[in-house]
Amino acid sequence: MKLQELTKEIDVWQDWIDYYKRNVTKFIKEALTKENWQDWEEGVFYEYFEKSGDQCVSSLKQGYFTNEEKERIKENWQEIAPFLKVIAEHQEIPQWEQYEGLKQTIRRFTKNDMRSATNRLIAGLQPKLLSTIVKEESLRELYDYLLRTVEEDIPPYQHNWFKDSHTIAKLFRESLPSKNYMDLITYPWQIFEGLKSSINENMMKEDINKLKVLLLEKKQIILQGPPGTGKTRLAKQIAKELTIDNVEIIQFHPSYTYEDFVRGITIKNNGDGLEYITENKILASIAEQAHTNWTNHHKEVDLLNEEAKLEKDFYAFLDFIEKEIEDSQGFLQLTDNVGLINLDEDAFRYKGKADGWIKRGNRMLFKDIKQAYLDGNKERQDLKKNTNLSGLAKQHASYFVRVLNKFQKFIDEHNLVIDEVKIEKEPLKNYVLIIDEINRANLSSVLGELIYALEYRGEAVDSMYAIDEDRKIVLPNNLFIIGTMNTADRSVGQIDYATRRRFAFVKVLPEDLTNKLENEELQFATESFKKVASIFEKHLSLDFKREDVQLGHSYFIYKKDTDFSIALQYEIKPILHEYIKDGILEESEELFNTIEML
Repeated sequence: MKLQELTKEIDVWQDWIDYYKRNVTKFIKEALTKENWQDWEEGVFYEYFEKSGDQCVSSLKQGYFTNEEKERIKENWQEIAPFLKVIAEHQEIPQWEQYEGLKQTIRRFTKNDMRSATNRLIAGLQPKLLSTIVKEESLRELYDYLLRTVEEDIPPYQHNWFKDSHTIAKLFRESLPSKNYMDLITYPWQIFEGLKSSINENMMKEDINKLKVLLLEKKQIILQGPPGTGKTRLAKQIAKELTIDNVEIIQFHPSYTYEDFVRGITIKNNGDGLEYITENKILASIAEQAHTNWTNHHKEVDLLNEEAKLEKDFYAFLDFIEKEIEDSQGFLQLTDNVGLINLDEDAFRYKGKADGWIKRGNRMLFKDIKQAYLDGNKERQDLKKNTNLSGLAKQHASYFVRVLNKFQKFIDEHNLVIDEVKIEKEPLKNYVLIIDEINRANLSSVLGELIYALEYRGEAVDSMYAIDEDRKIVLPNNLFIIGTMNTADRSVGQIDYATRRRFAFVKVLPEDLTNKLENEELQFATESFKKVASIFEKHLSLDFKREDVQLGHSYFIYKKDTDFSIALQYEIKPILHEYIKDGILEESEELFNTIEML
């Protein structure tokens, strides 16, 4: 591929180009004509020597002079100025010795080897000869990529930023001859940014895929880390790899109970009064959906065809029964004292004439009648022995068998013969439950007997609550659980060993996202992130581990059109003060001053 093809689709950063052209021209002029820094145009000097971020040559925070270093540079300006002038005088010829001389001189006045800061100065003085990628590691990544990708003949990498930067600038200038060299300054950056995005995206996909494999193997994992590390976002990304539609999210809190999470009694007004109904909550509900799918997927096709035919017959039977109930003034007699009174969405309602029966009667599940029919049951004793039926069907077999017999008679009398239904096996689906802040509740208490079911997938366990006399709950193999856990939160109980053994724990730690954000509308406050990180290096209590409490990267991501100082003032500083109150950070005047100066 020619470099021209690689750049063809790039929508250049025109604002940066305009800003660059305006300031670089002034910078060269000041370096040529002014001996003292005080004589420089104030705005130009600030742009190149004092501004800590968003300078016109390279705006990605790649090494800026500290305030102390800036003062030392001013104090020793007479040693620096001659290098600047010579470099500015030669716009067509690289000045290798002058570059190295300026680099060594500035090095004497700085604590660290501020290579990127020095490279930025020199690149601004010779825009025709040098690239604006001033960080040596970044230039090497771009260089290697271009060597692998473009057809142009590129000399080997020389491990010298000045010479390799010159090679890159020359490559773009010669490959894109129709462009003014000033218009080319964003191209290397934009190709590099695209490369980094691709690398980061692939790395993220690789990490997510590893966690997906772990989840498929273990069935339940917990993403643990300090606040602001993106645990919930990561959980959603992992879930998305498994399924798009079958995802449920819930957040725990300290008063959360088994009755809130698994199964419990709900009071409802049915129109005739209050009724106590046992209902599946989020875990039992999603487990039931997953188990139904798992069961249907593993059924033989012949059985699925038989069930499909039965379903159509049964719907016709429901219409028939509904009319029968209506014709019998709301009480279709089954025995001398018991009759059907109406239909629910999934069950017949039946009751007795005698006092003591609840107004709405008991439920006779459609699935029990259909299952008994498929199993060839005809007598009361057949139902009582049938392990595929609910406890209610066995307990009240005398009533259930009468409805079953009505259905069998309905089939015979109506001579229902249905052509074989061509049905394919139901595809196996994944179901994911995300539990945010999983350690905010007492997990052992909330899970109850399902702690056993987490390990022994597919085995039924008895709930403390029954629905239609059925206490069984199954956690099938196609149900996956992802928890997130804030390791800095000591206000709640920790997860006990028995429960912990059933989860795989994955650390999600703070990460420097400088130049790694994929969304162009977002920025990362690198300087603030590093300052806050240093607080946890210097002031952390010995009772805590840094990886458990350091503020995560999410706190330092902000939209380009917003003021990050708001997050700093109202989110980051308050939580640092809370950490001091909680004993996570050791209280000292130095620490208070450091936080205040953020």
